[in-house]
Amino acid sequence: MPIKRQTKAWKRNLFMLLLLVVGASVAMPVYYIFSRTQTIIIEETQSKAINLAAAMSAFLSYNIESYRPVSDAEILVEGSDLERSYLAFNEVFRQVKKQSDATFIYTSKYLDDQTSVFVLDGEDPSSVLFSPFGSRDSMDALELETLVLGVPTVTGLADDSVWGTYLSAYAPIIDNRDKTVVGLVGVDYSKDHMLVRYRRVGWILISSFTFFTLLITLALYVLIITIQDRSGIDELTRLGTKRAMMKSLRMVFNEARKSNYNFVLCMLDVNSFKAINDTYGHPVGDSVLRCIGRALIQATSNTKACFRYGGDEFAVILPETTLLQAQEMKKNMEEEIGAITIPELKGMKISASIGMAEWLPGITVETLIDLADKDLYVQKQKQKKATL
Repeated sequence: MPIKRQTKAWKRNLFMLLLLVVGASVAMPVYYIFSRTQTIIIEETQSKAINLAAAMSAFLSYNIESYRPVSDAEILVEGSDLERSYLAFNEVFRQVKKQSDATFIYTSKYLDDQTSVFVLDGEDPSSVLFSPFGSRDSMDALELETLVLGVPTVTGLADDSVWGTYLSAYAPIIDNRDKTVVGLVGVDYSKDHMLVRYRRVGWILISSFTFFTLLITLALYVLIITIQDRSGIDELTRLGTKRAMMKSLRMVFNEARKSNYNFVLCMLDVNSFKAINDTYGHPVGDSVLRCIGRALIQATSNTKACFRYGGDEFAVILPETTLLQAQEMKKNMEEEIGAITIPELKGMKISASIGMAEWLPGITVETLIDLADKDLYVQKQKQKKATL
């Protein structure tokens, strides 16, 4: 039915609008939280990298008598004591790397202001990423600062044309016997390592955002629909109010103009209602109105089409119906109303006069109501004459 279709469309549009507004409202703080979380993850990774680098530099400084000869060597002769020391230190670095989540862990020494030389590497020697003893690498400013000044440093995420995007921490290896900087320990964390954490946090935030947005949207939607429904429902009869009737009538009117079909407006007035109130009291009159409301719903099988227009007047909208077809519905309404039994009336029959008007192209809503009212007046006059 057109009313139902337009009601569904209105509710769907309302839900989508609320979803958009709530989503936009929630998206900004979620974006801020995600951005802040990215910063926290980088800061935590920097702290972890610098702590690991400092721990390994302290280990090598403690074993400086074994490490410094390896670091100072130009080459390592196979089978020599220096090679055995190198292999032992490398094994320690491999074990530390396995037990930590660092991407790379290594040591290097100063060659010149642009170049460093690898000494130890925690990578598996069979890996293409392994840096053999004595291999060279370009040196960034913070790495140079650590080697020259002997101070720990840590970078943010930085791009390297060879290694990719990494966060690096450097800690100096100091020979406490003469306070010289022998080299440094480098700890790298790749961007991919942090992306795993970003995605995990992102998934949690997106899931929470989606759930929270839907929850708030549904709550607001239900609240608005409830308020809307209650504002358009007559408390006594539970039918739509005059305001609701006018809204529905205009919806049907607009749909009829687009789809080129007719519809009928019925206006009802309870016969002798004033006499019922005066004789039996208003509580009984209220019972009559409630029963008529139920009778109209029973006759039309459509709660959305029946309205209490005001006082003892009712209205029924019959979409996609001609005046001829509406006669059968009028008969059903009269029968349902006539079947009402209220003990307090002591057998008195309830009846209602029903006026009808058919909408045709060119007729306005106001004209249609006026035509239905006029027909109602005619029907009431007939009813009076019939009772004389």
